[in-house]
Amino acid sequence: MYNDYKFSYANINKTAFNQELSKRGAYYANVIMWTTLFSLPLFLLVDYLFCADSWLDFSLIRLIGWGLSYLIYTYSTKQNWGYLKTMIWFVGVNVAVNSIVCGIVPTNGSILAYFLILSILVLIINTTIFWPPIYSIVVCLISYTILFLIYSLKQRVDKYSILIDHGGSVYFIISAFSCLLAYTRYAILCRDTERSVMIDDANDKLVERNAKIKDQHFEIEATNRKLKVVNESSLDNMTVLMHDFSNFSDTVKISVESLKASSSNLLPHQIDVLNSISTSNDKLNYIAQKLSGTTSSSTDSAINFNKEYFDINPEVEKAVLDIAESAMLKNMNLQLNISPAANNIYQDKLFIDQVLNKLMNNVIKHSQSGSIITVKAEHIAGKAVVEAVSHGAAIGMDKLNEMFNKFRTASSVDENTLSEMGLAATKKLVETMNGTFTYFSDDKTGNYFKIEFPSTQ
Repeated sequence: MYNDYKFSYANINKTAFNQELSKRGAYYANVIMWTTLFSLPLFLLVDYLFCADSWLDFSLIRLIGWGLSYLIYTYSTKQNWGYLKTMIWFVGVNVAVNSIVCGIVPTNGSILAYFLILSILVLIINTTIFWPPIYSIVVCLISYTILFLIYSLKQRVDKYSILIDHGGSVYFIISAFSCLLAYTRYAILCRDTERSVMIDDANDKLVERNAKIKDQHFEIEATNRKLKVVNESSLDNMTVLMHDFSNFSDTVKISVESLKASSSNLLPHQIDVLNSISTSNDKLNYIAQKLSGTTSSSTDSAINFNKEYFDINPEVEKAVLDIAESAMLKNMNLQLNISPAANNIYQDKLFIDQVLNKLMNNVIKHSQSGSIITVKAEHIAGKAVVEAVSHGAAIGMDKLNEMFNKFRTASSVDENTLSEMGLAATKKLVETMNGTFTYFSDDKTGNYFKIEFPSTQ
């Protein structure tokens, strides 16, 4: 059947994909191990109910298997084994122990009950665990080998008939079928993991694109502000220029008229020259009066801060709302705590908006999916304080220091810096505006960022 819903995984991030597979495998492995360890009392109860004559012997075997399983768990944790290696040994030991119990159950005991329990155990493992299905097949083959080896040592002629007729056939069918379920589960979870990684990559690209759009927006605003200043300056210069030219034109006109009136011996061609000068002067004077202020001027002057009094709390709220969609796409819980009291500062509003937006976008960008993002704005000890905390996997101080020192060679905050401004340039801009930017990262708190500006309250 033709499938219209296939995803293209050719350009998937292999590193992120393998990390996600490892996380899923470790989670399901942990579930299997603790479920099996806590199931020991149930197995002891089964032995007591179905084989009362030999339950002490079975209990000893199960206790030995439980001890080996717990030893594998603790040792693998200390040695940082991968989940796959740990589960091969753990599942192998438990399936082997239960296979041995099934093989030594007395003929007068309930052999069928033990095979059914072993079938349920293998089925639960293969429908819960996340590993390549080849390992499920290997575990089942180990179990089959143990059963056939134990039954081959029995002295009865009908030993294989007892194995098949008293539950062995049921176990073989269910265990083989569970291997198919393990294959199906592995294929589905791999595809789901690939799609999850692709969606996370798409979300990260969306966050980066949103950050670039914000940068372009602020750059356009800054350029418009600069052009406005240049335009006002051009108009003033044009006014002065036109005034000076008008005075010069009047002087030329008076001089020409004076020459005509005082010089009676002018030659005809000289009079023609004076008339031509007078006519040209009148034309230039007329054009100057009608000329509207358009002039070429250099726009390379630096942008100055246009400071004003305003409340920073609405700006923080606006910046958080701008990243709400990105946070939702990355399955993040976004929390906003803003003090109801006004939090006034005297700063350039345009650059404050850019600082807040760059901070929020970088917090979203460098936080894992499912993190809790808390943003607070309040007035503390004469300062306007904005805090952003990512409660999730810690980036680490080494990584943060690298990010904040990325542009440490920048000597000033200009348009080029603004167009590529990251956390480092954000910190530099905050310091340029007489503020402070602090940060730290640890496993207990997560990733913490704080901006402070002098308050006018």
